[in-house]
Formats: sequence, C-alpha cells, structure tokens
Amino acid sequence: MDGLTLIFEGTDFESRILKARLADVGIESLIKSETAAALVSGFGSTDRSKLFVTPEDVETATGIINSAIPAKED
Repeated sequence: MDGLTLIFEGTDFESRILKARLADVGIESLIKSETAAALVSGFGSTDRSKLFVTPEDVETATGIINSAIPAKED
C-alpha cells in the first residue's frame, strides 16, 4: 500500500458504499478487506475492511466520508 493513505476503517459494506461515493466524484480508492484472509485462516468472517486513497485526494475524500457517516455520540 505504498503511497496510499488510510482514510476509513469499517465494515466491508460501508467501505463499498464509500468507494462508490468517491468514484462518483472521480476519486480512485482501494479497499483492503480482512474478510477473505480471516476465512482462509479459519477465523470466520470479520467483515472488516480499510479504504485507501492517494495523498492528493485525502482532504476531499475525508470530507465526503465525514458527510456520509453520521458522527457517533459518546
């Protein structure tokens, strides 16, 4: 993942939705899913993934993600 910046960690479903939203505005992104690795290793499904973008797109992508995901209240 050299040259890419982690901008989101969540479920596979959330990551796929965010990837589509980023693509809608021309931002390419990469999802690294831990689900397949967990299944192959015999740990079952973790349903966790990470979403990466290039450093040039971090600011715009972060704004899109922040507007798409409601803030969690403590």
